[in-house]
Amino acid sequence: MMNISVQLCGLVFDLVLVFFIVRHEGVGLYGERIFKKCLFVYSCCIILDILSVIAIENDEYIAPFVIAAACKMYLISLMASAAYGFVYSYSDIEHLRDNSHFKYGITGVAIIGAVLIAVLPVSYFHSGRTIYSYGPSAMAAFVFAPLFIISSFLMTVFYGKQMNTHKRRAIRAWMILEMTAATLQFIFPQALLVGFGSSLGLFILYSELENPEAYLDKVTGCFSAETFKMYVSQEYMEVKQFSSIIVCNSREWKLGEEEERRILVEMTEYLHSFGSKLFRIHGNDFVLIYDKKEEHEMNEIESAVNLDVIRQRFKEPWGGHFLTTKFLYIPDSHIASSLDEYNDIYSRYRDTFTNAEDMKTLDDSAGQSIREFRQMILEIKDALSTDRVEVFYQPIYSIATDTFVSAEALARIRGEDGKLVMPGKFIPVAEETGLIEQIGERVFERTCECIKEHRLKEIGIEYVEVNLSVSQCENPMLSTTYDEIMKSRGVTPSEVNLEITESSTLNQRNILLENMNKLMDLGCRFSLDDFGTGESNLNYIMDMPVNIVKFDRSMVQEYFNNDKAKVVITNTVNMIKQLGLKTVAEGVETEEQVEGIKALGIDYIQGFYYSKPLSTDDFIRFINEKNSR
Repeated sequence: MMNISVQLCGLVFDLVLVFFIVRHEGVGLYGERIFKKCLFVYSCCIILDILSVIAIENDEYIAPFVIAAACKMYLISLMASAAYGFVYSYSDIEHLRDNSHFKYGITGVAIIGAVLIAVLPVSYFHSGRTIYSYGPSAMAAFVFAPLFIISSFLMTVFYGKQMNTHKRRAIRAWMILEMTAATLQFIFPQALLVGFGSSLGLFILYSELENPEAYLDKVTGCFSAETFKMYVSQEYMEVKQFSSIIVCNSREWKLGEEEERRILVEMTEYLHSFGSKLFRIHGNDFVLIYDKKEEHEMNEIESAVNLDVIRQRFKEPWGGHFLTTKFLYIPDSHIASSLDEYNDIYSRYRDTFTNAEDMKTLDDSAGQSIREFRQMILEIKDALSTDRVEVFYQPIYSIATDTFVSAEALARIRGEDGKLVMPGKFIPVAEETGLIEQIGERVFERTCECIKEHRLKEIGIEYVEVNLSVSQCENPMLSTTYDEIMKSRGVTPSEVNLEITESSTLNQRNILLENMNKLMDLGCRFSLDDFGTGESNLNYIMDMPVNIVKFDRSMVQEYFNNDKAKVVITNTVNMIKQLGLKTVAEGVETEEQVEGIKALGIDYIQGFYYSKPLSTDDFIRFINEKNSR
């Protein structure tokens, strides 16, 4: 009776793993690919171990050189198994995985070990059920294999923080099992445990990490959002090309939980039929990834054809419900250079559809827009940290006094090259990222310093208007922070007028009103900026305790170009005046417009006709010159 029962148990473990792996679709992650190679090499090692035992068992029938070859092949596979385990252990560590010199070094060590095992003599022992090989060749295997096993364990020690926690623990357990089995087999050669220990370690790895179920979304059964991140990140690191269809479903279907789950499963089964990798990425959104095939741009052709079919299907009901679905199509993944850029493109364009649109094709311009966006974020952060945020002032003319009585403070960024970055470039980015709060606070500080240092009241400037962003208005600490700034700069609150913009995105109206009331109690006043561009302007005038209403430039232009608008604006101005509020016309550019605005009964005029926004020094000179006439 041959002593192969332990090896057969290990082989059964490996076959069970093969069965489960074959049953599920693989996503193609690097670690997943290495694990499959490990399983193949380890299975070959066990099979070769069994074959070597069979050869020794039948030594009276088999030539010695054949037995020696069988033993050496097993020993080489034993060392190769340990080497592949080492490769798997660093598969999460990018700078090692992508380091060709490091990989060549590992390959070189493995080749040296294989050559030594092959050329050194090997002997074997056979007495009853006790069968094993020994000699210099076996000693070489029992040097190189533990070398790789110990290196794998040390990898989890020195690079553990760069590994998945579960992977780190699983690899340590795997290597301890292998080392224990190798040590026992070295001490008791008749105990052929190495193959079984390796297989048991692989089984632990599969259970902890490589189980395909771990990559799946629990609701739909397609790949999960986390798997999507790992896969796309890998695709970009390996500079592979793919096309993708992003299915953007409504954020809320307003259906029951079970009904929503049923529809998601139905969608998944349908989208799976197109043969691409399918991921559920965010909420009810899906993405289909088409990897580049051998044929030139074949993935783009296939995905484009499938997109037309998918769009038609999504116009039909799901589970009896018509759902609003939009599609983002990315023919070439190279419009982004990383997972982060890809996600930024998805996030930015997902909610930009008009009602009539159901699809957008995104090209290089989308990627360029994202890169410019991210570059502007860095520019804003650097400008804040290096004090390159400046304040320009645009004078505001009083029709009643024929002088300039106020100004609007406007944020500017001075580039490192000394040129100004215009607000149209950085303000939208700052608002989207929340950096506008820091900019707004910096502008307020500089404005207070200007009011105090240049004694603006003495040259006729009664107050300076400072814009508040939506995010600032929703900050409960706004009134406290601004009160502290005014006190620290020695500015009277009446010298400051804060501008709020009518916005349908203002979610915390109660916080805004609380901030306004606190600041008004201190003596600040408020203006409603950009009147005529929002969705609830009349409600704002009635609801908000503002002192001044500022007509947006576009509304002023309409007054002179549209007879209907002229009637509406005339009546609106009269209504505002009856409420006891002051009015400002923005964007006035010609003398004809000035005369028309005066006739309309507006109180103040702001625009290029009088002056563009000026630096602090130029503003002071301008006011001194104009108000001293």
